[in-house]
Amino acid sequence: MKRMTPVAAALCLMLLVLLVPRQCSAATFTKSAPEGVMATAVNTRIAVSWEKVSGAKGYIVYEKAGNGKLTRVAKVTSCKVIRKNMTRGVTYGYTVRAWTKKGNSYLKTKKSAVRYTTVASAGVSTVKNFLRTALAPMGSTMYVWGGGWNKADNGAGTPARTVGTSPRWRAFAATKTKYYNYNNYRYQINSGLDCSGYVGWLMYNTLHTVNGSKGFVKGADKQGKWFADLGYGNWTKASKVKKHQAGDIMSGPEHIWISLGECRDGSTVVLHCSPAGVKLSGTYSRAGVKNSQAAKLARKYMKKYYPSWYSRFPSTTLTYGSSYNRDYGRFRWSGKKLADPEKYRSMSADKVLADLFGER
Repeated sequence: MKRMTPVAAALCLMLLVLLVPRQCSAATFTKSAPEGVMATAVNTRIAVSWEKVSGAKGYIVYEKAGNGKLTRVAKVTSCKVIRKNMTRGVTYGYTVRAWTKKGNSYLKTKKSAVRYTTVASAGVSTVKNFLRTALAPMGSTMYVWGGGWNKADNGAGTPARTVGTSPRWRAFAATKTKYYNYNNYRYQINSGLDCSGYVGWLMYNTLHTVNGSKGFVKGADKQGKWFADLGYGNWTKASKVKKHQAGDIMSGPEHIWISLGECRDGSTVVLHCSPAGVKLSGTYSRAGVKNSQAAKLARKYMKKYYPSWYSRFPSTTLTYGSSYNRDYGRFRWSGKKLADPEKYRSMSADKVLADLFGER
């Protein structure tokens, strides 16, 4: 029998590798908890969403009401569960784990951190729910010019009309270093968000539990007033704005951002999508101090809760920090749309942040 030449042997080996089935699910499945878990209450429905786990065959969702115990409420193959006819005035908590099967054995991931949402006693949702949802993409979503918009660049794209965060945002952000330059990624619309794309995504996830409805993305200078025109609250032009409360959406000529309340020095903690991504920042104090109390608070929380992001993008001061105090019109939610049982609107920024991050 003739001996096989080295080239022929290599070809045979390649064919063998291609033809033998690989156990992809078992090989790629890890025990890390699902990421991007969100719970958002809209009227008496709660949307629980999360990002896909590689190799998972399904997911188990656990729920608790108030201070009760977690119990299993769903086993699904999708990355979302809708809970219906929930009790008004009750806060619910949710955690998710993924599972797969290897031979006769079942493998499960760790449970995710518990995410909370409150079914409003009256109205669509609450100010706290709105801000909880706003935090979901933080630390894992880059600023991308055009992100959240559609290809025609005239309204909301699919990610901004989808309940939950996009795994593509997290994957894109994970590879970026402190040298990230958003100008190199303009119009990669599914890789991240821009300022109005972020606010549009947030509005959608505050008001909807299903995908694909009409979106809320518009130019930053028009977006805030548009929300008021849609009947969600009131609009105040920039020259009349004297104070920022938690939950206010501030809309200006080139940017749009969310207020987390003011500090004693008159500075405001800002939640926005601005280079390099979704993050906290602080305006200047009313006296013009750049390293304001708000900037220090933003730095404290970014460093503590988003250390990987902070190590790459540590800045929490704003280039035009005094402009944020005077050049932005204000959209303020109607109490009939967003209730405020926690009294966030009357809290200082430090108290709002402490409550949002479970420190109170």
